[in-house]
Amino acid sequence: MPIRRPARIAVAVAVVAAVAWAAGRLPAVGGSWTAALGLIGRLPWFEILGLGAVWMLGLCVHATVLSASMPGLRRRRALTLNLTGSAVSNVLPLGGLAGTALNLSMTRSWGHSRLDFARFVVVTKACDVIAKLLMPAVAVGALLASGALSPAAGGWVLAAAVAFGAGALLLRAMCGRATPLLHVVGLASRACSWASRGRSVGAGWPTAVSALLEGTDVLVRRRRLTLTLGMAGYWLAQGALFWCCLAAVGLRPSPPVVLAGLVAERLMTLLVVTPGGAGPAETAMITVLIALGADPTRALAGVLLFRAFVFAAEIPVGGAVLLGWWASRRLTVRREPACV
Repeated sequence: MPIRRPARIAVAVAVVAAVAWAAGRLPAVGGSWTAALGLIGRLPWFEILGLGAVWMLGLCVHATVLSASMPGLRRRRALTLNLTGSAVSNVLPLGGLAGTALNLSMTRSWGHSRLDFARFVVVTKACDVIAKLLMPAVAVGALLASGALSPAAGGWVLAAAVAFGAGALLLRAMCGRATPLLHVVGLASRACSWASRGRSVGAGWPTAVSALLEGTDVLVRRRRLTLTLGMAGYWLAQGALFWCCLAAVGLRPSPPVVLAGLVAERLMTLLVVTPGGAGPAETAMITVLIALGADPTRALAGVLLFRAFVFAAEIPVGGAVLLGWWASRRLTVRREPACV
């Protein structure tokens, strides 16, 4: 059921208020914004460059997933799509739509069809969401195995199990077994109709989902190994960057704790309330790290440093890449009449 504008505004206000409250409460648990920013400011330039190299490595690995999702798309162009789309979506509220429209224009200029792009969007977004739903179970399992999380924390186990089930359902659908997912969508449609007192809310959801999945299963089955390894490599690179950011400010938690913080950040980016999940993502990461015993000030510094790369840095870098593509496109258009 579509969310009306007043409801979206209310949700956005509630999220911003919760983030502001959490930021204000940080000193009460021993954190200091001034000290955290001081830790970041004292980092040597070569260490910042090293972190930037790890960040770029992750983007290059993720370009493998993007190129596998569209036949004929080279990795350099896939990286261009990633950076330019992120630059737009990280600036504008609900900027994902604007980023998608921009990427459509770019792929069309490279000779790809609208159908190719539609399948590209479905596959890449589905891979992203599936990973974000499956990884909480991995994180909880790692925390339990390492003793960082008590077995009595049944709520976390249940939440991770529910997310894992949803991710598995979507994964089966992407592999051509969409019947279970369509049953769930149909149940959700009928539940919404019942809640709205008989109005036909969501009646077309199953048909829309079937249309989105049409043809994607063939692509996924052909490229499943590349897609799987690419997403695994991307998460590994993101985890390495996060650990390096924490280590740079003097914090060296165990890998399960790093994974838990990364999972919290990735889940919060699913929210469309703020661009790129800014605010909720940082709050979730810091909360998880502190709850698992990390020093509050160093956790804050490490999270801010990590998000400076995966969120903030994508804006100027992606903007520069977009400017280069636009200039190249204009030059090509001017040369075409001369060639004729």
